[in-house]
Amino acid sequence: MKRTAIIVLLLLLGSSVAVGQIMQSKRWRDRMDQSVKASEDADHDRRLEEEGRLPVPKPAVMNVDVQMVLSKADVKTFAQAKAAEAKWITDGDPLWLYAKFKSKLGDYVITTRNPEDREKLRYTLYAEIAPRGDITALHQYSILFAKEDLAATELKISLAPGQFGRNKSLPILLALTNTTKSGVWNNEFRLTNTTAMPRTLESNLASSYVVIDFSTGVSKYKKMESEYDSMLLRGTTDTSKMPLAGTYFSNELKTRLVEKLAAENIQPLKVYFSGDDWQESASVAPTARKSRRVFATFTYRQGEVCSYGLAEFAETFDFMKGAYTEPEIRIQKDMPIPCAEAN
Repeated sequence: MKRTAIIVLLLLLGSSVAVGQIMQSKRWRDRMDQSVKASEDADHDRRLEEEGRLPVPKPAVMNVDVQMVLSKADVKTFAQAKAAEAKWITDGDPLWLYAKFKSKLGDYVITTRNPEDREKLRYTLYAEIAPRGDITALHQYSILFAKEDLAATELKISLAPGQFGRNKSLPILLALTNTTKSGVWNNEFRLTNTTAMPRTLESNLASSYVVIDFSTGVSKYKKMESEYDSMLLRGTTDTSKMPLAGTYFSNELKTRLVEKLAAENIQPLKVYFSGDDWQESASVAPTARKSRRVFATFTYRQGEVCSYGLAEFAETFDFMKGAYTEPEIRIQKDMPIPCAEAN
């Protein structure tokens, strides 16, 4: 009996060791696979560069080759905005960011491979807000351009309130409402085409200073922040109007959504996405965080009642793995619509 127990114990220990070795081997294979993929991606990017398809941004002297100004005025040109430059804003003030390029926008963007389609290219600049003179950023948002945007010599973006349309607005100012206390703050907005963090202030493309007076609170900007997604998706705060369709589409995300809805006994009649790509952002307060999100609309019918819902796909970047996590799907539903709009 004693001998049998010893044999069983040895077998269990051997099994445990074997399982441990299998798991270690799997982790090693996973790391090798990631290394091979990273090498393949680097080779692919290098090949595209050699073919002239991944141009390097043009060298720029900060605030010379690219100029930026903030204004409360909704005007058509950079020159008009500069004549009405804002150096002090209070809670609820409208605010626009205007930029002017010495040559054209396309000379200064970062050109990268689209991670979801290796043969498509992405053109990006980054907008940041930071304490004045601080090399770190409180919030950073990606500005993704289409190829037809690259010939532009000026850029105009609403910072408050939200606006519908590609690159018509960014919530970079409104994001402060979640982290900033009442007070008077010296801040600067920046445009950059480098992902290096931290970086010298002079390595940015342009910057503009503004005093943000939150001494009476931030209630008006908080309201704008709560309405931002609706403005971005619909161009209105009226949720009886369905979000407008964009050019982005992901069959993988659609499949995930349909499976989640099936668990709630919802059979969607149609599913479409808004916007042209993921909305990417990063922050350092209270901790370093990088995330992205995209929205999909779905319609469905239950008896004689037709409704639509909104799904937000949110992913957080895992800095240890160098990749985004699996998407979290947040759903709003049961918003009534005429059945003619459901199909």
